[in-house]
Amino acid sequence: MARYAERGEAFSRSDGGYMVTLASHPLAYVIQQIKWLGVLLASRGMPRWLLESHLDLLYEELSAAIPKRRIKYRKLLKAAEVLREARHDWVSQTDFETLAATFAANSGGGLAHGGEMLVSAVCDECCGITKAVPSLVVWLGDPTRFSAQWCAALNQTLDNARAMAARNGSPSANLEVSAGAA
Repeated sequence: MARYAERGEAFSRSDGGYMVTLASHPLAYVIQQIKWLGVLLASRGMPRWLLESHLDLLYEELSAAIPKRRIKYRKLLKAAEVLREARHDWVSQTDFETLAATFAANSGGGLAHGGEMLVSAVCDECCGITKAVPSLVVWLGDPTRFSAQWCAALNQTLDNARAMAARNGSPSANLEVSAGAA
């Protein structure tokens, strides 16, 4: 992804390495740290779905490389599940995939997983991360970078995801951040 090219690589090295070290700590601490990191990243335009995916991949790769530590690495998988469950409190996986696929079909292409990032940002916003959508859309909805078709599909996807989340979610569900953090 163009936006995350250099920063994403740096994240993978620094934060990815940090996440691996978390596996040595108790599960409650791992989840606390992943939630904190998720809020930080989502507030800066990287929806928690990306972190969730990164944790799933770390678990798979680390378990394959060092099978005897698989149980230890399950803490990373559990942290990914916590993020996933928070997302599912607002938009089910089936609806998440449908919204993302509709965006991909209507946007004219241009960036892989744009729909997933948009819907995830809406879920993050519903969880109390107030900067989740604006910090993503400032780039992902920039008309100097993307076509009018893309921007229209982006706005429609945000509207649809917010409407779905409003129907499905509970305003008190997973409000997990303080006002200062979001």
